[in-house]
Amino acid sequence: MSKISISIFGSTGSVGSTALNIIRNNLDLFDVKILTANNSVDELILLANEFNPEAICFTRKSDLKKVKNKINSKKINLYFGPEGLIQCAKLKTDIVIAGIVGLAGLNPLIESIKNSKKVCIANKECFVSAGALVMNEAKKYNTKILPLDSEHSAIFQILEQSNNSLKEIYLTASGGPFYGYSEEELAKVKVEDAVKNPNWNMGKKISVDSATLMNKGLEIIEAKHLFNLNENEIKVVIHRQSIAHGVVSFKDNTFMASFGHPDMSHPIKYALFYPNNYNNFENKMNIDRLNNLTFESIEEEEYHALRLVRAILKSESKEKCIILNSSNEIAVEAFLNKKISFLDILVVVEESIEYVSSLIGNKSLNYGDNLDNILYLDKLSRQKTGELINLRF
Repeated sequence: MSKISISIFGSTGSVGSTALNIIRNNLDLFDVKILTANNSVDELILLANEFNPEAICFTRKSDLKKVKNKINSKKINLYFGPEGLIQCAKLKTDIVIAGIVGLAGLNPLIESIKNSKKVCIANKECFVSAGALVMNEAKKYNTKILPLDSEHSAIFQILEQSNNSLKEIYLTASGGPFYGYSEEELAKVKVEDAVKNPNWNMGKKISVDSATLMNKGLEIIEAKHLFNLNENEIKVVIHRQSIAHGVVSFKDNTFMASFGHPDMSHPIKYALFYPNNYNNFENKMNIDRLNNLTFESIEEEEYHALRLVRAILKSESKEKCIILNSSNEIAVEAFLNKKISFLDILVVVEESIEYVSSLIGNKSLNYGDNLDNILYLDKLSRQKTGELINLRF
């Protein structure tokens, strides 16, 4: 039996690293064809020498000589930069793992959908800015989209197993490290505190998003596209333990929940082996872990990020979704670089949405379904958000 070929975009990040650990234990089933990384070139070289892929891609052309000298096989095709990512995405494989953070992953994602049977997406930013385009392309090319976010994977698995009529889905949120803090306490939050999630081991950007609850806001938009739901069918509930990853309520007033250890290995394994089952020999969960689980309804109006997202979805503005995502990335980066405070993040995002929306006015561009227009508005939003930060802070 031939092996299943895999491309991993973002192979040195947390999702890519977890996927490669799974593949290491299943080398009789999987064959890594494509590996990409941003600036972690040394790690990418080690992976290339271990897995001997067909091609690798990195960011800087200046690293080309170093990579050539250090990879063992001269048969590996070398690519670099954004165009290199697109070239890698054009190479046909059975499975693609889309793990590039931010909208930098959108072009290769769209190209991957055209050339692969199954695309496993960890990049919620692409869904926020281009969810309609992603799902339309998947339908057009008959490509299966599988979510790698733990919450969306949990909902996906529940819906796969039930024929009941859906009423609502519940995305669970740990609340981040500052849940219950007063505004005075939040004003004193430091970068070092914001990048520490109480339950999950994540990258800096997503950790800050979790702390502001923007991560959950982005997940609401992602769920809307993934599961073709109305905005009012998606709820958020605080679940501090991060054991229940998703809950679905049905019209007969029954509920189904998916429980698991708070790490990314299960959703990634599920996606890699789908539609087949896999054996999980890691004994991280037992029934005792389900003791004392708590679920708290959330007053979304009290949370700036959720309030913003709900308003945008109610307005049905695709362009504001793009501006939301882009401005949030720039604002979080400014916070991580200590240019703005923790509370300033969402102030910048809201002001950017209003400002950039006023600039584009009522132009009759199709921002939701046209790749060039999405990328244009993303670039404009980043530029204007940066200018706003430099002007205000």
